[in-house]
Amino acid sequence: MSFSINTNISAMRANLHSNAGSNTLNNSLNRLSSATNSSAAYDASGLGIANELSAQVSGLGQAIMNSNDSIGMIQTADGALNGYNDNMERVRVLTLQASNGIMSSDDKAIIQQEIDGLLESSQQIVDSTSFNGIKLLDGTGGSSGDGTFITQAGANAGDTSSFSIADSSVSSLVGSIDVTTDSGAAAALNSIDSAMSSIDDTRATLGASQNQLLANVSNISITQVNIAAAESQIRDVDFAQESANFSKANIMSQVGSFAQAQSNNISSNVVNLLQ
Repeated sequence: MSFSINTNISAMRANLHSNAGSNTLNNSLNRLSSATNSSAAYDASGLGIANELSAQVSGLGQAIMNSNDSIGMIQTADGALNGYNDNMERVRVLTLQASNGIMSSDDKAIIQQEIDGLLESSQQIVDSTSFNGIKLLDGTGGSSGDGTFITQAGANAGDTSSFSIADSSVSSLVGSIDVTTDSGAAAALNSIDSAMSSIDDTRATLGASQNQLLANVSNISITQVNIAAAESQIRDVDFAQESANFSKANIMSQVGSFAQAQSNNISSNVVNLLQ
């Protein structure tokens, strides 16, 4: 009578379940240590959605920075135009003074010298006012070189805001002023009033654009927080549930190891009995 000893199927099964339990235990430990469901195998669709939300959060963060940078640029331009307007107010006062009939030719010449200095100072303001190396007041700023500045104020294409700063050079706004004659002084008043009106219009445009950007920053900041919270719900680990999974996987892994050890001992004892 002959017999044969076949492969220990029980031991193989025990080994299989032990390995599966160890993998489950390792995966659970990885999620607990990283605090995120970062593996696509865990939740492929959820990971894709979370990554899209993460891109939106990052994009909104950059949009906030862009808007704040544009606000800083607007404030720079507005401050310069305020100084420009102060000069124009002084020029207007001097023009009115020169228009007074008691002024002699020498008096008018002295007033003209001060006016010329103020106009030169105003032009220096235009020439020196820049932000990040970009001229702001000469009408050449912006990506198109026409004084129009576009801000990427959102996370997606087309989410932009724009404003324009017209050419504010003295030659464009005021022209030449000559108060040494009565006719020249009268014409100067019209030019100065027109220039001051243009400065006011530009500053009003800048103020409205600044308020728009401030409102945009406030709005997208709230949106960013909400999207980040939504991403967190998908990506972050539920510690209570994952801790329970870890405990279960740990017990199953120990049981599997014990079962495998017992199967190996049984096979060894059978072989010893046959020797």
